[in-house]
Amino acid sequence: MKQTLFFFLMLSVFSSTYGQELRTIKDSINHYEIGVPIGWRSTILTGKSVSLVAIREKVNEQDVVRENFNIIILNKDEKDLEISFIQFKESLSKAEGFKVIEQGVEIIDNRKYMYLIETHKNKISKEDMHNYVFFTNNNGKILILTMVATSSNFERFKVLYSTIGRSLKY
Repeated sequence: MKQTLFFFLMLSVFSSTYGQELRTIKDSINHYEIGVPIGWRSTILTGKSVSLVAIREKVNEQDVVRENFNIIILNKDEKDLEISFIQFKESLSKAEGFKVIEQGVEIIDNRKYMYLIETHKNKISKEDMHNYVFFTNNNGKILILTMVATSSNFERFKVLYSTIGRSLKY
């Protein structure tokens, strides 16, 4: 009985991430890899600060896709993680309706990341949005993973976004 209950509990956790497996994408220029949900479109860009864009595919014709994520790579003089993260948050705080919901520290593949979950209004659509962000500074080379959903859909994607973030190797 306990084994059956454990199986259904694990199945429900797996289902809450939409049962999506991740495929690994590697960027050999910027030296990172990350899991992208199977079925999402993704593109690695070269010569730009935005290094990767991944977008959820439509489920049907009525589906309006807002869920996506990107990785930005920036070269900065500031080499301290905490100081550069504070500067990053200050730049985000200019967005209409900006509010930090949660923030903390994650160690992923022996690298320290600052993370935050924030909400703001989309500049164009005026929809309430949530961003789940992982941020690290590798001696002045900053990696920012930003995962986006409408506020009304965020809880449905939070576990998946956490899984994507923890798949990051930099």
